[in-house]
Amino acid sequence: MPPDLRLKKHPFLSSETQRSKRVSITVDGLPLEALEGESLAAALLAGGHIALRHDENTGTNRGIYCGIGHCFECRVRVDDIPDVRSCLVRVRNGMRVSLRHADDNG
Repeated sequence: MPPDLRLKKHPFLSSETQRSKRVSITVDGLPLEALEGESLAAALLAGGHIALRHDENTGTNRGIYCGIGHCFECRVRVDDIPDVRSCLVRVRNGMRVSLRHADDNG
């Protein structure tokens, strides 16, 4: 399991994530511990998932860009629903996530 890359202490950020319930999601068939209610994008990044998909035209890695729903770079499949912007979805226990790979058609 990758290390937890979340900020533990920051002078301006809330410490609410410290009190959040830890839940388990599945990413490409592997378990990942996340904080209930945090954005899926944040959980994926904290779990070491930087490249979330590949560009449909060039095949280049794509990941979190804006983090606020304006772009479409962080799209993943969530519970069999394609093209979900991971920055706009809150983590919940049991969530199944598939990162898009170059040979993935959907």
